[in-house]
Amino acid sequence: MTEVVVSREFTVPADQVWAVLANFGDISWAPGMDRIELIGEGVGMTRRIFMPEMEPIDEVLQSIDHQARELRYTIPHGNPMPVTDYLAGPRVTAIDDTRCRVDWFGEFVPAGASETESAEAVKGIYAMMLQWLDEHLAQSA
Repeated sequence: MTEVVVSREFTVPADQVWAVLANFGDISWAPGMDRIELIGEGVGMTRRIFMPEMEPIDEVLQSIDHQARELRYTIPHGNPMPVTDYLAGPRVTAIDDTRCRVDWFGEFVPAGASETESAEAVKGIYAMMLQWLDEHLAQSA
């Protein structure tokens, strides 16, 4: 099992960042998707992401802890990264009343690529997601 973490600080309160991430069914802050289809609700729900020229990506909410401000999800179908047995999710930690840090963690088994290549691909996705989140929060301010 390979583990990676990408972290980023935000100059907004932790609860504001968590409000965006905790709404698992709404990932409109991440560009490039044609549409999202929601299947179910709460833990166990699937957000099926449709992107141009790709098979749908199913992300399944495995757990959510509002007090700890963290959630975990799997991608059992359509994972575009070179990995299997994938479990990931963000955790939001307050630094003070106006700043926080998001740690996006993932664990997986490399598939079709070396461990280093798989880890770099996953970290690249997390860095991109955190950038989009930062841009969304800046536009919402």
